[in-house]
Amino acid sequence: MTIEMDKNFATHYFQRFKSLPPFFRDQPDEGLGVVVIIPCIDDAFVFHTLDSLERANAIHAAIEVIVNVNSGEMTPPDIIGRNRMIFEGLKRREESEFYKKFRLLPMLVEGTTKKKAGVGFARKTAMDEAVRRFAAIDKPDGLIVSLDADTLVAENYFREIMHAYETSKAACFTFQFRHNYDAEQYPQDVMEACRLYEIYLRYYRLSLKTFKFPFSIHTIGSCFAVHADAYTRLGGMTSRQGGEDFYFLQKAVKMHPVHEVMNPIVFPSPRVSNRVPFGTGPSVRRILEKGGYTVYNFELFRLLGIFYELFPAMEHEDVKDKIPMDIITYIGDKPFCEILSECRNYSGSSGTFLKRMYDKFDAFFIVKFLNMFNNSCTYPPVEVVEAGRDLLKYYGITETDNLYETITMLDLNVY
Repeated sequence: MTIEMDKNFATHYFQRFKSLPPFFRDQPDEGLGVVVIIPCIDDAFVFHTLDSLERANAIHAAIEVIVNVNSGEMTPPDIIGRNRMIFEGLKRREESEFYKKFRLLPMLVEGTTKKKAGVGFARKTAMDEAVRRFAAIDKPDGLIVSLDADTLVAENYFREIMHAYETSKAACFTFQFRHNYDAEQYPQDVMEACRLYEIYLRYYRLSLKTFKFPFSIHTIGSCFAVHADAYTRLGGMTSRQGGEDFYFLQKAVKMHPVHEVMNPIVFPSPRVSNRVPFGTGPSVRRILEKGGYTVYNFELFRLLGIFYELFPAMEHEDVKDKIPMDIITYIGDKPFCEILSECRNYSGSSGTFLKRMYDKFDAFFIVKFLNMFNNSCTYPPVEVVEAGRDLLKYYGITETDNLYETITMLDLNVY
């Protein structure tokens, strides 16, 4: 039986946004509730990832796992060859129904143009295919779960996700994580470097959360899920060659409620990698090369906190003299007044005014503002350990034997 998708929640999306042709033509199980997507390039670890999914506790919904083995027109021949071997291994497991708790659906995408090739397009292609699976059974609230090929999951992975799905009103979900610090698999120096990077991830999110930025979520490609219809309304995944998860989730958090699963259920690899410009792999490599890791000064988050705290008053009052000068200087006096005037004039309520202000001064604004101080003498970058301790002091934690564990517990809401 072939898929029929004449008019449903996905029709407009595929008419408006470019997508590759369908890869799978069979009719999905009517009970399909979860589709996990995994982009994969030259990574045989994906078989361990799939084994960890098989070990996860069963749920009542049917599950499919789409693995997109991908390469581009500039990919070296040796990688293409290994990709094809991985794909053939996946096909053998699919045909033998190797996995009992989910249906495996491998896809091979080769020769993607240099402009598009990368993890963003690979993730998008797999997520688009997941949309087609749910569209075939007209299930707009089907859950698309994003994972990575080098990432293991907890035994309660599916149960935690389904509990969040069934008990919250969210259309998008993020999951807490810990990197996989298995001393039998990874060298000590690599794991120590990754711990510094993970401290930074938690430091960054907690700093925004501490100073009341409403969209302070982790934006990690292996740690989120989204309803199929919400995915289409967001215009799908961006095809960026890196940072696609950040861009997509920052769009999502503005349009849909985001529910955070606070139990760590995802365990990304800490290994070094050059496949993407951002994320764990390249960050660990740079830390090892430089012997340290400098991050944004905590004082910059204090300045942002003062700025955001003034938003409610800005609707009717002139509080520009209370805004930190570094922020006004960065935005520009005239542009700030124009933005404020626009938000006031086109807002029918206080809630709408705040939404407009946060749309203007969003996570992208924050990153650009923080990056302005990369070579600053006023608020210079500091070693991540120092930054983490500055954050903990704000919470009254002046002593800790293990900074990594303390900041992790704070991020997990254990403190």
